[in-house]
Amino acid sequence: SSRNSSYLNYLPIKLDIENVSRCNFHCTMCSVSKWHKLTRARDMTMDEFKNLIDEQYGLVEIKLQGLGEPFLSKDFIPMVKFARERDIWVRSTTNASLLDRNDNYKEIIHADICELQVSIDGASKGTFEKIRAGSRFEKVIANSTLLNEYASKENRHRTRAWTLVQRDNFHELEDIVLLCAEMGFKRLTFSLDVEDTA
Repeated sequence: SSRNSSYLNYLPIKLDIENVSRCNFHCTMCSVSKWHKLTRARDMTMDEFKNLIDEQYGLVEIKLQGLGEPFLSKDFIPMVKFARERDIWVRSTTNASLLDRNDNYKEIIHADICELQVSIDGASKGTFEKIRAGSRFEKVIANSTLLNEYASKENRHRTRAWTLVQRDNFHELEDIVLLCAEMGFKRLTFSLDVEDTA
């Protein structure tokens, strides 16, 4: 009850865990683009992840992704499985470029991820590839469609499209909604960066 001091006798119940600090895109709005070779640090190992999870006895939710593409790590899907086996709610965000590799779009669904967000920042090739430099618009669309079709087939539709609204894509917001519906997304979030309004 005192605002002068407090003692917390429990560990965090939610964590953001960055399993990789590198990316295969260099998006215009992301600080990753400024890192040397698009990399900030080494990948988290599976043992490090297990130890972290096991130390947090009150943990109920994690976001397994930070500034980087989580599928670049071979341990990403095993990490999701490990957390889900402990009844931890897991979400992550991907640029969708690697979903077709090694059937990742199937494996992440079977890993029982609770929500997989896919970044969709344009409805046209020109806008999308301008913002998400290094991407291939057609591949992201194809992979997102694969993911959603498989999730629906397995009755595990836990995906969400995620759009960062900005000057370069503001004119396509309605088309982004239509595109996401075509790809099979049932949910779409528009995220606003209030610092970029001037």
